[in-house]
Amino acid sequence: MTIPFLDFIMARAGRLWWAPLMIRLIGPFISPGERVLDIGAGGGWVGEGLAKEKGAKVTLVDVADLNKTNLSLTVYDGRNLPFPDGSFDVSLLLFVLHHCEDPLRVLQEAVRAADKRVVIYEDTYASSLGRAFTCFNDFISNAVFFISDPHKMNMPYNYKKVEEWEKIFADLSLRILEKRVTKHAFTRHVLFVLEKS
Repeated sequence: MTIPFLDFIMARAGRLWWAPLMIRLIGPFISPGERVLDIGAGGGWVGEGLAKEKGAKVTLVDVADLNKTNLSLTVYDGRNLPFPDGSFDVSLLLFVLHHCEDPLRVLQEAVRAADKRVVIYEDTYASSLGRAFTCFNDFISNAVFFISDPHKMNMPYNYKKVEEWEKIFADLSLRILEKRVTKHAFTRHVLFVLEKS
């Protein structure tokens, strides 16, 4: 079920607020013309913006079709990306991994599909109270998806601390090129730019 008014609000917010914010943060790590795989692309606005601003060749993939752009989107099973090894220069995982039942599997597939880099932006926490605030914030932030279609948004709340991510990256032989932790009033986010060795 779709609700036209909510679709309109989401599309406007996605294009005018979300995509510009994300592109400002991750744009410096995308070179002009690179092949970019946007995993968990949602409305597709970030990919659309990267295609326009960076001339990136963007492929969208997600477990459900929420695409609101003219870019094509591939729906996949959430475990096995339907692309050969090294098909892309960069894999993007923007606020995606905590929505996955098996985040490690999704990360491994993102690494396999990328030839150069993986860019991750995630909710994170430093304490039990911080985790509780993160869960609440994530639920509120995604409520619009629940209202329009409760089956299209998975919410297992699979957050990790920064040091837990760093251990996973080391185990996968990924080198951290950039790490930025952003603290807000009650929540925090972390940006990782990872290079394949």
